[in-house]
Amino acid sequence: MARKHDETYKLIFSQRAAVEELIRNFVGKRLAGELDFDTLEPLPTNRISGGLVQRVLDLLCKVRFRDGWLYLLILLEFQSENDPFMALRILTYTCLTYEELIRRGEVRPGNKLPPLLPVAVYNGRPRWRAATDVNELIAPVSQPLAQYLPSFRYLLLDLQRIGEQDAGSRDLVTSLGIVERYPTPENLQRILRDLRRRFRGPEFAEFHQALRSWVAGAAKAWQISEADLAGMMSITEDEEMYERAKELRDQVHRDGVQQGRIRERALLVRRFATRKFGAETAERLTRILEDRADAERLDEVVDAIIDCDSGAELLARVSA
Repeated sequence: MARKHDETYKLIFSQRAAVEELIRNFVGKRLAGELDFDTLEPLPTNRISGGLVQRVLDLLCKVRFRDGWLYLLILLEFQSENDPFMALRILTYTCLTYEELIRRGEVRPGNKLPPLLPVAVYNGRPRWRAATDVNELIAPVSQPLAQYLPSFRYLLLDLQRIGEQDAGSRDLVTSLGIVERYPTPENLQRILRDLRRRFRGPEFAEFHQALRSWVAGAAKAWQISEADLAGMMSITEDEEMYERAKELRDQVHRDGVQQGRIRERALLVRRFATRKFGAETAERLTRILEDRADAERLDEVVDAIIDCDSGAELLARVSA
């Protein structure tokens, strides 16, 4: 996984939507129901081993259970190549994380360590061949020695295989896998459109920005030209603006005519008009709406921007 691609995966999986989808669809709905994802919090990823060697985890976060003080640690590592000793590496990171909690006094003698979910996200084309349990890396022995050997398993998300097995799924992780397996501009645009419809609302703005950064960071690896990428992003932004305009039209009826919201809608209506008809038309529209931009009026203007085919038609309609 190229470094930039790696970093953008961190952006995606640091979002609540990604963590919740991961746990709900690949660990279990019951566990997802026990967690309060509003409490999701990123944690520092630098660790110092006993030999004073610095280790850096890819991503670490925690989320609290709904009942009581207990929280779940989620450790994610991102891979583009098979690592034969991945199980040992993640076990090392897990132990260092627990040692850090003890060092900071978050876990005291007599207390239990919080549970930890270790995840490896792999996007390479060859099938993942590495062991998913550290026990598989140790030479087999007979009892009674076998009972003392360590066993530690991590969850593997092999995106290429996930995208191949369930191409009709709409969950986030599978959608990422489908794109990794079939990274065409058309498929990318379709997946982004589906995810935008699933995760609607201002609370997902950062999530969608992370998705766009992920696409931009991976475009070179996917051999998508800059022209195709720019065209796809432009279409995506237009569609997002269109969807936001429709949401505002509906929101007018839900939220009433609070002045602060009116100003926000007026600015977005101008941006929408600029995207569709250009800056000159948007400027003239703004002058027409000065001192007349109430909720009902903006409702009508949004409809007009959606319906009209030219700036002249739009201006004539809103001036009538």
